[in-house]
Amino acid sequence: MQGSDQARRPRSSVTWRAARWAVASAILLSGCANKADVRKADGHYKMGYSYLIDRQIQPAYVEFQKAAELNPKDRDTQYALGHVYYIQGNYPQAEQAFQRVIKLDPRYAEAWNYLGKVYDEEGKTDLALQQFDKALSLPQYLTPDLAQYNKGKVYLKRKQPDEALRAFSAALRVNPTHALAAFEAGRIYADQGANREAIAAFEVTARQLPDFAEGHYNLAKAYASAGMPDKAREEYLKVVELAPDSSLAKDANNYLARLPK
Repeated sequence: MQGSDQARRPRSSVTWRAARWAVASAILLSGCANKADVRKADGHYKMGYSYLIDRQIQPAYVEFQKAAELNPKDRDTQYALGHVYYIQGNYPQAEQAFQRVIKLDPRYAEAWNYLGKVYDEEGKTDLALQQFDKALSLPQYLTPDLAQYNKGKVYLKRKQPDEALRAFSAALRVNPTHALAAFEAGRIYADQGANREAIAAFEVTARQLPDFAEGHYNLAKAYASAGMPDKAREEYLKVVELAPDSSLAKDANNYLARLPK
């Protein structure tokens, strides 16, 4: 028995060393394959981003999917997929994609904000507001005005204009040139009869979005309400110039006919 055991030891030792080398080789080869996959995934991501810039949504989606298959833990690829799903109106898939992003990088404020937009589209306004607040709680968030604007839009849907105005005002404190936050704030001020504040807000919109006919239209109405017919006329004429066949232009012409000369 002892001789038999001694005879087996060298073979066992050789077998174990061979197994270790096999495992090590497999790990090394696997690492190389992963690096190759990451490079391929990066190429697909860049191609998808190029398609997205050109508004070619389906080709972008295909490239992002290929990138995700090769490198499923890439945060930016998952974010891009969520963005495409959102554009397509596929909110359940967008929700899952942004949740994957957050799991990969909980400090990625943009993903929290976008998840909030998805929940808003799904009618989950409480959840939406929670995501926007989470984004705003992260000090590295570069564009908190976007989350504040999105909060304001949710509050408008919930018919809570005071809360909406606070959110839009917060967005403007961070970014005084946020044209759409100014526009929404202006509309709330106008509804409240605060003409001076409405004019100031709509002037921001008109400066930042000079081709936005609705912005000029609302500014014209605010000027008219404030007893500033010359300025109102100028803005109504701008509406007619920008959108001559629209209902806004028709209303603008009606108001122009009633302005004092």
